[in-house]
Amino acid sequence: MTALLLAMALLLPVSAQDSPSASADPSTATGALLEPPELDPPGPEDHAARTREIASALRCPVCQGLSVADSNADAARAMYQRIDELVGLGYSRDQIEGYFVDRYGAWVQLAPPREGLHWIIWLGPVFVLVVGGVAVAARASKAGPPAASTGAAPPDAGAEDPFRRRILEELGELPPRGSDGEPS
Repeated sequence: MTALLLAMALLLPVSAQDSPSASADPSTATGALLEPPELDPPGPEDHAARTREIASALRCPVCQGLSVADSNADAARAMYQRIDELVGLGYSRDQIEGYFVDRYGAWVQLAPPREGLHWIIWLGPVFVLVVGGVAVAARASKAGPPAASTGAAPPDAGAEDPFRRRILEELGELPPRGSDGEPS
């Protein structure tokens, strides 16, 4: 239902342009774009490439994490048609992105703008990697080099410890002690 409403809201300005009573003035034909197009209308090969490029930078309002160019949702198709129309009229990438940001907010951009608090999003992963690398390096230098293994301990090493002695006796590595504490 939401997708249908979004598609209708996006197609409303398109259908108004197609009606015979629509004005020939491009500012009224494009809805809220009041400034004139900054560019001349592109040729057919450049038109499709620019439309795809701009649609790839905008988020589908229905799908999670998909661009308008990659989504098959009705709302994304309506946005793609609107982008195609605006590119055909000669609007620049900034004007078209501004058009959609005005309607949906900054979240409609797949890549957050690199300004203000958005820098946290861009620099956060780098900060975490640097701090993690420093922590790993500090821990590795504190531990020192690994001790070389000298093999098994001799059978009588630590025989003074009664628990160790009993285990070694049960394993047969030490002779059992008699009642007087001497080996039998």
